[in-house]
Amino acid sequence: MGRRLTADNKGEKTMTIKESLSELRGRIDDLQKRLGDKESEFSKDERVPAEHRAKVDAMQAQAEAVKEKLPTEENSVWDAVKHEVQRDMDALAQDFEHTVSYIDAHFREQK
Repeated sequence: MGRRLTADNKGEKTMTIKESLSELRGRIDDLQKRLGDKESEFSKDERVPAEHRAKVDAMQAQAEAVKEKLPTEENSVWDAVKHEVQRDMDALAQDFEHTVSYIDAHFREQK
């Protein structure tokens, strides 16, 4: 509920106005797990340049910063920060997808 999938966002869950605090927290947790998985994968692959690995590392810190903006419960604080946090999360998720696609296309799929 509160999430929609479209063909043009490659399955990435997109925010809706009705997205709850717990749903957003779940999306951030999912993204942090994906970031951690890619971080680990890229650290073992010498074809991925250090600056690109560092970018994924920085995204981990950004995700944590977004998570820290979340209040503990849905109240007036949540109402005040909801849209800012949603925008930050959407931007971070898109940046992650773009970065992974770029790394795969330019470094990892080379023979």
